[in-house]
Amino acid sequence: MKRVLSIIVMLTVLMVNVATAKSIVKETERFTISANEETSWTIEYNAPEKGVEVIKLNTKKGEEYIVRNKFFEVRYVNTEKGFGARSIKASQSTIDPIFTDNVINANELSKQASLSAVKLDEEKALSYIAGFVPFLLNENYKHLLN
Repeated sequence: MKRVLSIIVMLTVLMVNVATAKSIVKETERFTISANEETSWTIEYNAPEKGVEVIKLNTKKGEEYIVRNKFFEVRYVNTEKGFGARSIKASQSTIDPIFTDNVINANELSKQASLSAVKLDEEKALSYIAGFVPFLLNENYKHLLN
């Protein structure tokens, strides 16, 4: 009887661990992309508290990836015309714009307006986001991700 109970406890612990584990989409030395849900991911840089959440929205023109943490938010658009960064729309914003305005470098945002001349597949779009988001931050806010 004790053996059966031990096995049941071990299986329960294993099932809980599997159910709560995030599915890693991509991992590099600089970042890890983990799937949260079908259209939501977490990108972590160096530590779990140093990262962003990415939410994919389908639009008439293509897709938008909303990228945010507690201190800033930005969006990346992915259409037939290409892939690039944009300011967050007021209707999509959940963070005080003063934070975003202080953290995001406007010049870098305009440089990232066109990162690709073609529409990217989801995996490549997430990799671009993970690689380019840190460059959007003003110098005195780089510690938020690194």
